[in-house]
Amino acid sequence: MAGQTYNVAVVPVGGLEIVVVHVDAASCSTPEMQTRSMKFFQARLLGKHVVLMYVDLMRKPVYLGAPNLVASLRGKGMSDLRWQKVAMA
Repeated sequence: MAGQTYNVAVVPVGGLEIVVVHVDAASCSTPEMQTRSMKFFQARLLGKHVVLMYVDLMRKPVYLGAPNLVASLRGKGMSDLRWQKVAMA
């Protein structure tokens, strides 16, 4: 069975590697959905610092995750990140 493909970007910040995962807005539309999405990616990216990102109606990225990680990404646009496709089961 083939897995789904996701756009991810690895961002080095202060000695950490943050894995930013591009998700659709529906994946983060409620606190429950945000928690489920975060757990899904954390289980597949063991040992990585995960931040979810979706694009809002103004076409600006919205970052969700640990406050210190999100703060380090503040002001970064879509084109500031180096995206790559990753398949996950």
